Amino acid sequence: MRLASFSLSLALSAVTFQMIACTDTSGPTRTPANLVIVSGDGQPGTEVGTRLPSPLTVRVTDAQNVGIGGVTITWTTASGTMLAATSVSDRNGLAKMEWTLGPQAGNQTATATIQDKSVTFREPAVAGALSQIVLSRDTVRLLAIGDAFRLSARGADRFGNTLQMATNVSSGDTSIVTADNFGTGAILTARASDRTTTIQATVGSIAKSAAVVVLPPPCRAGAPSVTLAVGEVATFAGPAASEFCVQGTASGAEFMAVPFYSDFTGALLRLSISTAGTTTAVSNRVVPGFNIVKEPAAPRLQRDEAFEALLRARSESELTPLIPIARAEARGNTKRSNIVVAPPQLGDLMNFNTNSSSACTNANIRTGRVVAIGNHAIVVADTANPANGFTSNDYGYFAAGFDTLVYPVDTANFGAPTDKDGNQHVIIFFTRAVNELTPPGQNFYVGGFFFNRDLFPVTTAGTVAGCAASNFAEMVYMLVPDPNGLVNQNVRGVDFVKGITLGVLAHELQHLINAGRHLYVNQSANFEDAFLDEGLSHVAEELAFFRATGLAPGQDISYASIESSPGLLDAFNTFEAANFRRFREFLTNPLTNSPYATNSNLTTRGAIWSFLRYSADRLGTPEAALWFKLANPPNGVHGLGNLTAAITADLSGWVRDWSIANFADDFVSGAPRIDTQPSWDIRSVIVALNQGVWALDTQPIDAMGITSVGIGDGSAAYLRFGVRPGEIGGGRITARASTVPSSFSLSVIRTK
Repeated sequence: MRLASFSLSLALSAVTFQMIACTDTSGPTRTPANLVIVSGDGQPGTEVGTRLPSPLTVRVTDAQNVGIGGVTITWTTASGTMLAATSVSDRNGLAKMEWTLGPQAGNQTATATIQDKSVTFREPAVAGALSQIVLSRDTVRLLAIGDAFRLSARGADRFGNTLQMATNVSSGDTSIVTADNFGTGAILTARASDRTTTIQATVGSIAKSAAVVVLPPPCRAGAPSVTLAVGEVATFAGPAASEFCVQGTASGAEFMAVPFYSDFTGALLRLSISTAGTTTAVSNRVVPGFNIVKEPAAPRLQRDEAFEALLRARSESELTPLIPIARAEARGNTKRSNIVVAPPQLGDLMNFNTNSSSACTNANIRTGRVVAIGNHAIVVADTANPANGFTSNDYGYFAAGFDTLVYPVDTANFGAPTDKDGNQHVIIFFTRAVNELTPPGQNFYVGGFFFNRDLFPVTTAGTVAGCAASNFAEMVYMLVPDPNGLVNQNVRGVDFVKGITLGVLAHELQHLINAGRHLYVNQSANFEDAFLDEGLSHVAEELAFFRATGLAPGQDISYASIESSPGLLDAFNTFEAANFRRFREFLTNPLTNSPYATNSNLTTRGAIWSFLRYSADRLGTPEAALWFKLANPPNGVHGLGNLTAAITADLSGWVRDWSIANFADDFVSGAPRIDTQPSWDIRSVIVALNQGVWALDTQPIDAMGITSVGIGDGSAAYLRFGVRPGEIGGGRITARASTVPSSFSLSVIRTK
């Protein structure tokens, strides 16, 4: 009996051991060191939306490559679904998961993860069987005989994935519409007017039909029309802009149609316009000006706008993630460690990192000597600057100009700068490092820059690393004279550099104030969008012009008045001329450029400066409050949101009205104030800077055929047309063979 009991105990022990070994529910007793794919990766030919034939299998091992059981693996995918979110490895370290692919053909991925280790499975999902035909238009709207549309008709599976199969499109009535096939669709061409028919697309055994409407001519008897006096504007919005009709007078009339589009997504809208009762015999009325800026014999040097755009992009990508570090510094009141906090004295040497191609690494240290100290400026000159440059008097002039002009203007409008280095000054470092940014033989230059990097601490309280290459000081870097072209063979005369310096300082100080207040005053989680940050810096230059000359916004300043005074002309060239030159570039291509484009290109910068000036004039309130609001938005508000909050909820409408003003200002008598630019006689200035020619790109509407035009988000076209005496004329508009969207408007202004 005792033997039997002993045998039973052994058996029970064996069963218990086996159960423990098989279930392994206690979790791993060794540390996972490796996670590898065993099988299931790259299974060919699996259809979208179906489960893979074989499960995804991974293995968890320790440092000796021995499998570990009881480890929980997390499974994730952006395509399709997993059978479960997790699975547990068996005693051999194996874990499996079933994956149903997502609906999109092409490579799909799934990830298995344990702790800090992960592996990725990649599966080539293929499209399913033919299930449908996808047409680019279910209803095609053609304007008139000869109007055409490229219809896409493609075979697709149940999820819409394209199948490489030939398509045939046929017309229900070729006397109305013909269809010229090209393999995956057809060119539909209207052969009659005011008629409707159908087309049929066939792929394999599947067919799909669509309606084709050839619209009647616009402005027929009974159509609504408007009567405009010279200078009056009629605006048609959304689908109501599909047809516009205006009345001529006994002697006829001339008009400018301004199609405008704004959906804040960066999209491009393609339009087709047919007309009736219009003429193209409309004068562009571009009269050469007599006040023309005499260009220098050598090509004019342009500011390197691309450098500034790259610098702002670098600030956003490399420094935005470090904003919490700056917050920690502010809370801990960490002291800077690489520059003496006490204000320096004349003759002191100071070291600065001048590397603009990297934010927090690869410091390029230059040594400078303090050469002038003002109430708000510490002027430092690189000890390695080229010879025969600025004198002590010149540096004193810049300190005084900063104190009495640049600093008061920028701080009154945008707010006070931070003082992270505790010296209550802004350091202005004149260094050949700025000259070195321009390669040999170029017709551009870098006038100076501010780098957000310098507002970040080198280290923070605790163990979080800061921005090691930061100068942790409110400072800007400035171009220096190089009369002999020592740096990259680029000659930079003393008079040239002196003439641009105060304007550059006004520009860069706004950047410094804007970034510092976003970081430490307004507690923003990001810097301002580049287009708006640049626009405000160009406003800063303009405000310096007003203060330097005693002129003011709203005075409709003409180029003749500027040219009448050497002092005014000098101030204009120093602070304002570059704004108008950038705006000129925008006017030459208004179709695809915008004041709020997500870039800081030359055209965008010209447009946003002009729009900000227009908005300040239109608001009519003390404009310093507007500039302060734009430079100090609440946390999370930036770019378009900042413009909307500070200027108007109807941002699209204001950009449209500004677009009209770009044509009508000081040109069309009787234009309403919202369609003018009260501060400047824009035409006189642009004509003077553009060799006597008005720069805005306009074109006539074709009176006999179809006019095609594409406009971008926040952009406008300028289309001239006339109406014969005693008649009603106008046009009909479609957007890629469809009704125009609600985000489209058409404004018609009578010009004569």
